[in-house]
Amino acid sequence: MRILLPRRDFIDGIVITGGEPTVYPNILELAASIKKMGFAVKLDTNGSNPEILSALLSSETIDFVAMDIKTTWEKYKLAAGLDVDCGQLVKSIELIKASHGDYEFRTTCVPRLVELNDIEEISRLVGISGKYALQQFQPENTLDPEYAKVKPYSAETLITFREIARKNTGSCRLIGV
Repeated sequence: MRILLPRRDFIDGIVITGGEPTVYPNILELAASIKKMGFAVKLDTNGSNPEILSALLSSETIDFVAMDIKTTWEKYKLAAGLDVDCGQLVKSIELIKASHGDYEFRTTCVPRLVELNDIEEISRLVGISGKYALQQFQPENTLDPEYAKVKPYSAETLITFREIARKNTGSCRLIGV
């Protein structure tokens, strides 16, 4: 934390990210300390811990939340590589949408894991008042070597995905295209 103070003239905000930062036992104190120093605070989360997310949002120490929605619930285990309680993710989505802070949901468009029907379903979940981002999949430095062989979607396909998502969300932008 001491390295942040001398950099206040150069840094506007701090992103708390991970792994999953809400599993960090002192996340509330960390966010409060950063906020007290005068920085904006962004949280990147997978939404798996709605109780901690709720506490962070209630504390008003978080200025922006970005939550990854990897795919539709039916494919989540495949995308995450383990069992996921999707009910917890739904709770987090609802908490974020009900908060008074700024937020964005995002999906990395990995072929096979995210297809047109998945974008349509996820964007309905994000809702008309939500902000949504679709991110181009990059097959470098993947945890599973099989994904290094996956060819990313074309820009045209991602533009089509964006247009579908825009029918159901407040806004949708593309990242990495």
